[in-house]
Amino acid sequence: MNNRAPRQFVRQGLRVPYIAPWTGEIREQPALERRHAHKGGGIAYVDEHPLHDRSAGILWVRMGAVRGAGKPLLASVNAPRQRQAMDRQLCQVCGGTTYGATDRRHLFLLSERQGKPIVEGEQTTAPPLHESCAAEALRDCPHLRNGAVAARVESPEPWGIAGMLHDPMTLAPRPSAQRGGLTLLPYTSHRLVWAVAHLDVVALRGCAPVGLDELLALTV
Repeated sequence: MNNRAPRQFVRQGLRVPYIAPWTGEIREQPALERRHAHKGGGIAYVDEHPLHDRSAGILWVRMGAVRGAGKPLLASVNAPRQRQAMDRQLCQVCGGTTYGATDRRHLFLLSERQGKPIVEGEQTTAPPLHESCAAEALRDCPHLRNGAVAARVESPEPWGIAGMLHDPMTLAPRPSAQRGGLTLLPYTSHRLVWAVAHLDVVALRGCAPVGLDELLALTV
């Protein structure tokens, strides 16, 4: 296994997270059409590419994968890299593996929790982090200043996707009340055929709380 982290980018003195998109990666989203019933029904892109636009039968948002192209968009997420980080357990900040030499657990840091702990089986779209990268994120990320919590997790299990649902009749988007308008859908949901996936979702199993002071001490 290659443990080396990808190239790191710095803007205005801050490291650009691995999963952050760049302006050069943004793609115009194609029009949607109804998918033939013999292909599973639901929605499809009018110019859909069978090898690139779906994963396990699920339609995904189009986005490039050319880190460093243009300017970073720190408030958003690059869909291909987020999926890669979830699948391979890569740090969302540096992109290196979060598998330890002795401790096989992974550190997860969730934002805007106002003190609520991470509970067993909780779903998240946030990939894991190294402890030092988590400390950096706590120091620099505005979203984490509104109340973050951390836990070491034994098993982040695939659960589903966060996607934009579309009306079965009009195909118009149906945003949720969550930030970004995305809806969390398990892989068992019949509504997946009407969604464009943006993010992978995992369920956290074997959670042990971690104090933020312990992580912040690493920035001293």
